[in-house]
Amino acid sequence: MRFIPDRLRNGRRRRSPLLVGFVAAASSLLLLAVGAPGASAVTLGPVSLPGDEAPHRDASMEWWYFTGHLQGKDIFGKSHEYGFEMTMIRMDALGTEPVTAIWNGHLAISDITHQAFKQDEATYALLPDVVPAGGGFNNTVGLYHMDGKNGVNHLSGGFADLSYAGINLTLRQTQPAALHGNAGVIPYGPFGQSGYYSQTNLKASGTLLDHGVPVNVTGTAWQDHQWGDFTAGPGGWEWFSIQLDDNTQYMLYFIHNANNQLVETVGTRVNANGTTTNLAPGTISSTPLGSWTSPHTGITYQQKWSINVPGGSLTITPRLADQELYNPLVPQGSYWEGTSTVTGTINGANITGKAYAELTPSITLPTRGSVWQGILDALNL
Repeated sequence: MRFIPDRLRNGRRRRSPLLVGFVAAASSLLLLAVGAPGASAVTLGPVSLPGDEAPHRDASMEWWYFTGHLQGKDIFGKSHEYGFEMTMIRMDALGTEPVTAIWNGHLAISDITHQAFKQDEATYALLPDVVPAGGGFNNTVGLYHMDGKNGVNHLSGGFADLSYAGINLTLRQTQPAALHGNAGVIPYGPFGQSGYYSQTNLKASGTLLDHGVPVNVTGTAWQDHQWGDFTAGPGGWEWFSIQLDDNTQYMLYFIHNANNQLVETVGTRVNANGTTTNLAPGTISSTPLGSWTSPHTGITYQQKWSINVPGGSLTITPRLADQELYNPLVPQGSYWEGTSTVTGTINGANITGKAYAELTPSITLPTRGSVWQGILDALNL
């Protein structure tokens, strides 16, 4: 559910200092890049773990994405509450050995206690794939690191200005991963098809350094892993990860075409015992109840939603209005990703919980070779 930032995709439109620095570091591989993207297309079949936790060689785009809700006390006994997102995006792998790709790291902290939001989506690197023996992932981009296998994951990193630093989390999933759609393959609207599974009930523990003060935290997190040899789009989506207090989770995905028409609806309910149920598209819907206009990019996003699911309805309310990830140099490709509360009624019972919502208004996913071509275009090669 992540995106290709326009600063790489649209090399002809605008050159940011970030892009110029990146392409200088990548120049030694540009000649390889011209011929590299001719590898075979990704074969999407039944997802098999832990093998499919690893990078997929010929994916045009792939992401490992963690969000979560944390609470804890600092060394002075003061209580804190946070939401977090850490994402690694892998784009346009070169068909060489070792397989090398363009990587982009995102980090965001929603500080609920202080009603503050900190974000960074501008960290890039050209890196070889790291594939642990037997599967799993081990990704590092700049100051951000994530690794995982068989339901045990570790995240570490922090912002360079040390506002929220020393993030060190262990996330454990005790139930099987949820394979969405047809054994882990979903229809992806204008983007084609996608491999997709989630760990929907990760138990989190660790530490976070909040402006120099250590905070011991626990909580609940979610991991998405998605990949494909995507068609170009463009399109967009609204996506929700819903974690209810009765130990039920929902993944809801509303995918739009370039005209903002809903073209695919994908939903999964993860039952309390870990089994999954695919939700028929006609049984789930999302209605926005408000909006918010970003002072950073001028984009207007939905805010607060009424969600219909089989047996009832839920209201999802953001805990902060401003949870937009963006690059001030290139606002295209911005998106809203926010921690939220859940209230509602299902099968006659009142229900509460937590959620993350992602709003990607308009994006074009990369086809194989397109990101490298954008770099070549930016260099006028």
